[in-house]
Amino acid sequence: MNQNDIISTVEATAPETFKIVINACFGEFGLSDEAIAMFRERKGIADTEPQWQADTERPTYADEIARDDADLIAVVEALGSKKAGDARYSALKVVEVPMWLREKGWHIEEYDGSEHIAEDHQTWR
Repeated sequence: MNQNDIISTVEATAPETFKIVINACFGEFGLSDEAIAMFRERKGIADTEPQWQADTERPTYADEIARDDADLIAVVEALGSKKAGDARYSALKVVEVPMWLREKGWHIEEYDGSEHIAEDHQTWR
C-alpha cells in the first residue's frame, strides 16, 4: 500500500457531515429533567456539583453545553425532540451540516428562541 492509497482510504471513510443540536420552536434552548439526568450520567457528573444546581424553573447550565457535544446529540437522539427539550420552551432538533463548516466556522442564530445554524462570515464595522 503506497501513500496515495492511505490518503484515499482516509478520505473515503471521513465523515461528510457532523451534527448540531438546535431549538426548533419559539421559546429558548433547554433540556428536560430526564435529558439532564441522562447527560450527567454520560459525562460522569455528580448531581451535587454546583453547575447542576437548578433554580425554581429549570437548570441554567444547558446553555453552556457545546451544541455539537457528542453526548448531548446522543441524548437528544435517544429521547426525541419533545422529550429531550424543556417542553414549555423548547423542541430540540439534531441537524446534520457539512463537515467543511467546522473549518469555516459556524454559529447559532435565533429569532425569539427558534434557532438555525449559520456559517461565520467576515464582517467589518
